Amino acid sequence: MNKIITTIFSLLLITNLYSQTFSKYRIVAPWEPSTIYLATDTFATEVVSFSNIIEIQDPFTLYIPTVFSPDGDNINDIFYIKGNGFDELSFEIYNRWGQQVFQSNEINNGWGGTYLNQPSPIGIYVYQLKIEGLITKAGTITLIR
Repeated sequence: MNKIITTIFSLLLITNLYSQTFSKYRIVAPWEPSTIYLATDTFATEVVSFSNIIEIQDPFTLYIPTVFSPDGDNINDIFYIKGNGFDELSFEIYNRWGQQVFQSNEINNGWGGTYLNQPSPIGIYVYQLKIEGLITKAGTITLIR
């Protein structure tokens, strides 16, 4: 039985059947003992038993670029933070004088390299990122044109 469960977990992870943050799955044991079904909403016609529902959490990943170029060529024009495994974040960017030039609580909002509706100068900017109140990360981003 443990071998079957290990195989099923391996299948879940290898085939990437889970989606963002949490997914719920149930293992279905059909009448034919040689067949194993992985089911989410539909089940085999002759079901012998069901497992408990299991939750699989995506691994935490975070990607923060170090350079971006808001020069209007539609390539790397907006500075975005990308990641998985979290739902809430707070993100701030400061210029060399300590003025906050950007702030967002949405992962899909990025900085276009402006401050007070004017293009920000080429240079290094400091960011501070807080994820779900648990992780704080600070670093620098370089703006080039």
